[in-house]
Amino acid sequence: MLTKLNQYFESLFEQESTQSNHQNTIELASAVLMIEIALADGHFDSDEKSTIKSLIQTEFEMDEAQLDALIELAEAEVDQSVSLQSFTRLLTDQLEMEQRIKVIRDLWRIAFADAVIDKYEEYHIRKIADLLYISHADYIKAKHDADKNN
Repeated sequence: MLTKLNQYFESLFEQESTQSNHQNTIELASAVLMIEIALADGHFDSDEKSTIKSLIQTEFEMDEAQLDALIELAEAEVDQSVSLQSFTRLLTDQLEMEQRIKVIRDLWRIAFADAVIDKYEEYHIRKIADLLYISHADYIKAKHDADKNN
């Protein structure tokens, strides 16, 4: 099933340029981190899912079918992954610092979506920020910026 889903997802994003393929992996890595934060408190509610869809739609300009396929694939990746390092490494290697800080801000927006910041959400965002080489000051600023927007 996962292979079939992966093939479907890849066919949706099939592009000739290397940049497009590079972008698709950034999309998946970002979505995986978002799903990880949504699941950190033990449940994935509709507010968190809606926030994830909105953030991905805004950032990557996907249609509904692409968005649903990406989220489904990201959920499968989260279920199978034992570590977030492969996803954070890809983002660290491919994104500028400002873009990585935006990833942290987006993760905070997901954590704030259900109006309760769970200690596990905060722990995972801090861990991801460290893996993305985000300074503590930028981590805190991202949290405050995300809180203002909720």
